[in-house]
Amino acid sequence: MDGNLALMECVDAVSGEPRFVVCAVGRSREEYLFMPFGHLHDGDPFAAYVPPAP
Repeated sequence: MDGNLALMECVDAVSGEPRFVVCAVGRSREEYLFMPFGHLHDGDPFAAYVPPAP
């Protein structure tokens, strides 16, 4: 593993609920940069999302 991913606990901007976010990690000189690209769903993800229409 080369450390390009991080799992961060964040706060949802709308609801204020805690959320676990998958982030890509980059580096600019001495600073780390985190780019969120997904979150972990609390509960049954099959009940939370509707697939695209055919």
